Amino acid sequence: MSDDPLMPSEVRQKVLTQHREIEKMLAELEVGARQLREGEEEEDRVKRAAYALRGILELHMTFEETHMVPAISEADGFGPERARHLHAEHAEQRAHLDRLLHAILDAKSPAEIEKGIADLAEMLRKDIEEEEKHYVNEKLLRDSLMPTDTFGG
Repeated sequence: MSDDPLMPSEVRQKVLTQHREIEKMLAELEVGARQLREGEEEEDRVKRAAYALRGILELHMTFEETHMVPAISEADGFGPERARHLHAEHAEQRAHLDRLLHAILDAKSPAEIEKGIADLAEMLRKDIEEEEKHYVNEKLLRDSLMPTDTFGG
């Protein structure tokens, strides 16, 4: 295993791949919640899946903080501010994720579990969309040292 830092394009690709995997897991969790409501799935399995997804999200945010923050910090003059903003967003997301997870784990009915998972899904999909728009794009995470729009091009 190499200690060399990842190139910005590698960071971008890994984050995008992780986002697609998170979206797949989220879709599976939503199916599980629907099946629970219909009596085709066990409550404990759905709750464990939600708990596992929270762990995966923590690993994902740690990856972004370890690899994406340095890349966006060096991208341009706004890099340090972007990095501070991403750290603040992650702190808010962690707190929000924990509240949503507790609501799911403490839920007393399939309808409450399904509602909690729907809220989680909405939050995560919005976050992924915003993150890809503002941080995980070719303009910001590119391997070139020269900004592509230096002279308006």
